[in-house]
This record gives sequence, structure tokens and C-alpha cells, in this order.
Amino acid sequence: MKVLTRLVAIALVTMPVLSNAYPTKPVRLVIPFPPGGASDYVGRMAGQALSELWKQNVVIDNRGGAGATIGTGLVAKSTADGYTLLMGVNAGVVIAPSIYSNLSYDPRKDLAALASFALSPQLLVVTNGLPVKTVQELVALARSKPEQLSFASSGSGALPHLGAAMFNMMAGIKAVHVPYKGSGPALPDLIAGRTHYMIDIIVSALPLVQSGKLRMLAVTTTKRYPTLPEVPTVAESGLPGYEAAQWYGIFAPAGVPTAVAKKIETDVAKMLDSKPLRANLSERGAEMVYGNSAQFTAVIRQDIEKWAKVVKATGVKVD
Repeated sequence: MKVLTRLVAIALVTMPVLSNAYPTKPVRLVIPFPPGGASDYVGRMAGQALSELWKQNVVIDNRGGAGATIGTGLVAKSTADGYTLLMGVNAGVVIAPSIYSNLSYDPRKDLAALASFALSPQLLVVTNGLPVKTVQELVALARSKPEQLSFASSGSGALPHLGAAMFNMMAGIKAVHVPYKGSGPALPDLIAGRTHYMIDIIVSALPLVQSGKLRMLAVTTTKRYPTLPEVPTVAESGLPGYEAAQWYGIFAPAGVPTAVAKKIETDVAKMLDSKPLRANLSERGAEMVYGNSAQFTAVIRQDIEKWAKVVKATGVKVD
């Protein structure tokens, strides 16, 4: 009994020391997207900031595919020692459980949400040939022509698709979904008028709006976006409660030591003090927004329920 008591005492004393020393070797940060996209850029910038803070290499591991579920699942099944982390997004964490019947992980049980650090709006954009300039006008036109308008997406089951599906559901719109393999091929068809409207991430859509190739109607965040203060939100344009923004956060496999999890949570908050990081992410349409583990976990639970309702109402399935 005395030996057991001594071991417990040693563990309690050394735990803070271990957490303060973390990390003592390179950390792998899995990004569930291929190199080159906006989410990859956000993850790499976060990895660089953490590397500078920790004085250890943060090794980026791109594991894209299957709506971010490949990389997310990899981390969910990894050793829970704090040396394999995930730069997670909505698709692999809160949308996937509803649209993949054979998902290999349960984000609520297999992942620990340590901290969120950025939020990126999507934009509701329309082809210039569509005679609408506001959300209300788009809704009125679509209601008057059921299933005659089409909306594009960057892929079935992705956040832009689900965001548009929720928009249609809340607005009482019946429109034809035209999925593409990414924003790259979707946006030219929207510009050409082969589809009529789309919800897409700001980094892809905004340059086309600024060049006059598309018309922007609203942003999908709950509040107006700081760099686009003149653009209304969907929620204030007649659909109260609407929100479909992309968040970015750091996850670890469930069971990561509490002291290590707390250290990472605290250090993510510290990395947001970096002005270069803030500027770099702003260029990619991401706003620095911190949420601690408890706050982030609550958002995830709410989002899983929200998107499950949308999926059920729209019948979206991806296998």
C-alpha cells in the first residue's frame, strides 16, 4: 500500500513537469486535405506558429480524401500521446457522422477537441445573369420557379453543399443540386450561367466577386464579416438562425493525457497573439476566433445535431 501511495504521489508531482516539457520531440499535424487549398494553408500557418512556440518541429502530414474523413479517422485511431494532432474542420468532424454510414470513427468518442482558433465564412453568390441582388429576391425567384433553378457545390456532402441545402430548406426552396469535384470546376460553370447560385468558401468566391464575374448576396456567419462590413448575413436577410461557417480547430485522439491536452489548449490561445499569423490567415479569408476545449466541444455537439437534421431533411448520403 505504501508503495502504491508513493507511486501516485510521484505521478502527481511529475505530471506538471511532463506537461511543461511537452513537446520533447517533433509533433505530427495531420491536415485532412491535399496540399494547396485554403484549409491546407490555414493548417500550415497554425503548425508554423506552434512550432515557433514549442521550439520543436511540427511536421505537416496531408491526408486528403473522402470529405476529410481519411485524415480525421487516422488521428482518431492514433496513439493518444499528444504527438499526433489533427487540424480539423466541419466536414470530417460534424458532417461526416450523418452522411457516411460506414464511418470508421465516432468523433464524439474517438477525438478530443482541444481548441478552435479560426472561423471562415462562406459566401452566397449568384451568376450575373440571374436578376436578383438580395437574398430575398433570390428566395422569391426560386419559389416562383420550383426546381427550375440549380445550385452548384464543391462536392456532395461537403460544407458548401450542406450549407446550401440548409439555405433551401429554411427558405422553402426546391432547386436542383449540381455537385462538382471541388470549387475549381464549379465556379466557371456558375460564371457561365450553367448553374444559378452557390455557397462557397470566401477564399475561392471573393476574388470572382471583386473582378465582377459573380454577384455576392450574403455571408454565412452569424455576424457580418469584419472585412466585408457592407455585406449582410443570410440570417439577417430573412432566415434567422442560419449559420454555415467553416471553423478550424486542433484535435487529439481521445485519451490524450489531461496535462498535455491543457498545455496544447493554452498554447493555441498563445499562438493567436502572433500578428503575422493573423495577417496571413486574413489573406485566406479566416478570422482568428479562439474557443477553449469546453467551448469547442459544445459547438461540435450542437453542430453534429444541426447537420444531422439537415441531412435527414435533404436525404444526403455519401458512401
